Amino acid sequence: MMLSFKKFFVYNAVIKNLLIVVLMFVASFESYAKELRMPKDIVTELVEAMAVNDSKRIKAVFSQEATQEYKRWWARKKQGDDFKKWLQSDIIDVHGRVLNPKLEVNDNQVIVTGTYVNNDNYKSTANFLFVVKEGKIVSWTIRY
Repeated sequence: MMLSFKKFFVYNAVIKNLLIVVLMFVASFESYAKELRMPKDIVTELVEAMAVNDSKRIKAVFSQEATQEYKRWWARKKQGDDFKKWLQSDIIDVHGRVLNPKLEVNDNQVIVTGTYVNNDNYKSTANFLFVVKEGKIVSWTIRY
């Protein structure tokens, strides 16, 4: 059975519209799924990425506006490019990671304790406070 020229274009338009609806649904579901990730999941992703020094995964969990600060040191809060430079030099370049991490969750805040080590032979008790908003880490406070 041969379709008329007019019916062919009608069917083609219906199929295109159906594909558009399906793609819109998939895109919105992906966005919704990201929002469903709990703060503990996001910070766990960071800790696991740090363990294997996966810089792409490490960077991916932070918001563009992420900040970092040391609670007990006199230092300015790092944000923007300063945060990105700090993350690269003080975590990624030296393979900073937390051994035996323990996570404690309170709403959108996650505390990570354990032992922080890096390839520069630095070792210290880890006590990190992360704040997560909209599926990304927005703040990392080093509390020692």
